[in-house]
Amino acid sequence: LFPSFQKPVGVSAWEPLTKGCLCLLLTDERDRVQKKTFTKWVNKHLMKVRKHINDLYEDLRDGHNLISLLEVLSGVKLPREKGRMRFHRLQNVQIALDFLKQRQVRGFWELVSPLV
Repeated sequence: LFPSFQKPVGVSAWEPLTKGCLCLLLTDERDRVQKKTFTKWVNKHLMKVRKHINDLYEDLRDGHNLISLLEVLSGVKLPREKGRMRFHRLQNVQIALDFLKQRQVRGFWELVSPLV
C-alpha cells in the first residue's frame, strides 16, 4: 500500500493486517505527511529571517521560532524571553498564544498544545 511500509515487530509474514491496524497505519501516514507539509510551510516563512526548523514539534517548543514565525507573518515585533529555562520557554509560548488571541486567531491551540 505504501512504499515506506514496514511490518510491525512481532507480526509474521503470513499474518494478514486487521482493519484496525490498517486504519492506524493510514492515520500515522496522514499525520506524517501533514507534519512534513507544515514544516516546509513554516521553513518557507522562517527563511525570511534566516531561521530553519527540522522537527516541527521540537523546534517550536521553546517559543523562539514560533514568535519569529508570527513576526514574519504579521509584520509585528513581539517581545520574547531570552533564557532557556522551562519558565522562559513557557513564557515565550504564552506570548505567542496571547498575540494570537488578541488577533482573534482561532484553532491555533490545537497546533501548539502538543508542544507545551
